[in-house]
Amino acid sequence: MIVYNKILKYVMAGITVVAFFTLTAKPITAQEEIEEEVYKKDSLIDRVGMQNIDTSYTWEWNQDSSRWDLYGRNLKFFKQNQKLLAELNQRWYPGKYEFINHHRTIKSYNSIEKPVEVLEQEWHTTRNDWVNVQLRTLTYDQQGNKSEVLYQEWKKALGRWVNTTRYLIDYNRMGERSNIVIKAYEPEADEWYNHQRYLFQYKSSSYPHAALVQKWNRKAREWQKKGRYNLKHNYRGQKTMESRATWNESIKDYIKGIRYLIDYDKKKKTSEILQHYDYASKEWNNKRQLKFKYNEEGELREELTYSWNSNNQEWALKRRMRYSMKEPELEKKEEDQTESRQ
Repeated sequence: MIVYNKILKYVMAGITVVAFFTLTAKPITAQEEIEEEVYKKDSLIDRVGMQNIDTSYTWEWNQDSSRWDLYGRNLKFFKQNQKLLAELNQRWYPGKYEFINHHRTIKSYNSIEKPVEVLEQEWHTTRNDWVNVQLRTLTYDQQGNKSEVLYQEWKKALGRWVNTTRYLIDYNRMGERSNIVIKAYEPEADEWYNHQRYLFQYKSSSYPHAALVQKWNRKAREWQKKGRYNLKHNYRGQKTMESRATWNESIKDYIKGIRYLIDYDKKKKTSEILQHYDYASKEWNNKRQLKFKYNEEGELREELTYSWNSNNQEWALKRRMRYSMKEPELEKKEEDQTESRQ
């Protein structure tokens, strides 16, 4: 077994320099452009301390050899108050006998510990450095509800973040989401324009039973029907069914498309089935199923992916992933090779 300190060397090499965005003193709203400043160099390990790092390992089932192959690992870095500061995903490369950076997420919080920025980055193997992908900036109303989410993409040629979409969220008097307006950015005109919106409908429950989807017709300058979501929730507020339909203007009706059926064991999702609607047979047909298994501590232990075999009328296992906090046991020969590289 390789102890954590032995493999920490590569982890530190991959994350020692971390990009944290510092905003100007002027309050930034989601309507304003966020300018990138010089990165603040920092070490996540020094910042959070070893005791605030959780590492989990992932294995993928190899059906040909009937064994578990090490797939990768996930490191979560927490602040002292247990707020997630960053999450690093690495893939295992047997040929190089090391974990290679793949993706990471870095979060920043406001004074009341609500996330205000979420930075997504991918690892560039040729440059041996992190590359910006997406930045989400979150804004809250006076009640603490999320009221706006700004999405931006990093443009290397321009050396800055460029606006893409904004989600504007409204709530009714009961504090329930009433609608979400999605606006798209047009760089040529330097303007935001309506793109799509969701109108939520409620019955007696505090959870929506439907969401009407509308698209913006720029020529007619009006909202037009695009689709409809039908929703069901259990008494815990967990979504147990979501069906999606698309509006057909020629027949003036919604055409069923897909739906998700979700099961839970208390607070844990145990399965999710994706189905497609067949208008010839007037029934829902299975397409894909995900199953989730947990350990006694409630942590995800295994994830199984199935596809539906229509000929045999049964689920066929396609992928099997296992998760554990236990460090992988590697063969003695490989372990000696690693020690020689340290």
